[in-house]
Amino acid sequence: MTVWHIDYTDHVDEETLTRSFEEFVKKIDFKVLGVAKDRWEPATNALKNVFHGVWIGFCHLHCLKKMSKALSAYQKETQCSDKEKSRLYKKFKKVLKTAASAASMKAKLKSLDDEAFEHPLLKSRVDELRENAVRYTSHKNRNGITTTTSMADNFLKIIKRKLRQIGSFKDKDCSKLFFKAAANIRNFVPFLSGAKNAHKSPFMLAGGEIYDLPWMQVMNMHNAFLFTPNAL
Repeated sequence: MTVWHIDYTDHVDEETLTRSFEEFVKKIDFKVLGVAKDRWEPATNALKNVFHGVWIGFCHLHCLKKMSKALSAYQKETQCSDKEKSRLYKKFKKVLKTAASAASMKAKLKSLDDEAFEHPLLKSRVDELRENAVRYTSHKNRNGITTTTSMADNFLKIIKRKLRQIGSFKDKDCSKLFFKAAANIRNFVPFLSGAKNAHKSPFMLAGGEIYDLPWMQVMNMHNAFLFTPNAL
């Protein structure tokens, strides 16, 4: 089950996130078992402060983007070919994708024995993968943890686009309503062509029936049911 938690804060740090998560816990009647996130430490610490024993998985996409950026810098510095750059990326990606546990990942990292991976730019990415091997393989040991945070990232892209259009969110109450509405919409809008789950929405991926209706009509019908007195 995907759970949206949206809150308004003037700034984001470990303390404000901890308070926000504490308020979230008061409103739910289920236990949070796992979380997929980026590597930002304040958020990781806040989750551990509130959700004791929670499994935390790090996003593979964020990891690969950082490696891609490091490889671009490496290519600029060493003048290696595009083919070599692609080969190094694929070797790194294979380790990330195929490791079944922290021990497995650390063993597979030994296959990255090219001299290039000893270069400081690339070595830092390999060392980070080794250091957080448990986080990058937690999805293999806990149901519900995804390998990417694509749904949240996609949602934030929509928000950032709207933010650029209107300038800023200065009113707390209006901003909160907007973010809640945007999260609701994200659940029903199908992913675009080219995406892994193209033409399917998070609602559909969760097993929801759309009965060949447009996504907006599905959303309206679903929300109308939720707000009826007899809704579960």
